[in-house]
Amino acid sequence: MSSAQEMLSRFGDAAHCLRHLARSRQELLQLVEGLTDEALLRRPGPEVWSPAEVLEHLALVEESAGKIIRRLRKVALGEAEPFPPPPPGRTRPDGRLLAPPQMEPKGGLTRAQLLERLEAVRQRLLLEVAESGERLSWPPTYAHPFFGELTALGWLQTLAYHEQHHLQQLRYRLSRPES
Repeated sequence: MSSAQEMLSRFGDAAHCLRHLARSRQELLQLVEGLTDEALLRRPGPEVWSPAEVLEHLALVEESAGKIIRRLRKVALGEAEPFPPPPPGRTRPDGRLLAPPQMEPKGGLTRAQLLERLEAVRQRLLLEVAESGERLSWPPTYAHPFFGELTALGWLQTLAYHEQHHLQQLRYRLSRPES
């Protein structure tokens, strides 16, 4: 098991991941609920996403992972072909991970649209996890651009890690006085 997969395994089984996701989503929504629309849409720097863009990114990633979980289930059941391998992940010069282009927010969504999107992709994810059941931790696997080969459970664990990471990032950014 790679060190990345060991880090993800701390999120445990599907039930534990779903509890993490529920808790982090509740905290995330509480955090942005107190923001004005201006603060929600304001970028703290030229290459730094606004809180709204972070929410959009979270929805894009969760939607994609839900589709991967569904496809892995279908591959396991012989109902679909495996995915082609993904391109390798990219990093900034300082080593920070870069979102793949299709996971970058486009912007322009209202608060209501963002919240609607987050809720819709979460409901689809919950459905995929429920339909996968015990198969979540079984092969096949699909390569994550940074974490390597993952089962559907591994993809669910990445979502728990990912949302927690961005929640902590937003807390930090929003706690700093404006420059």
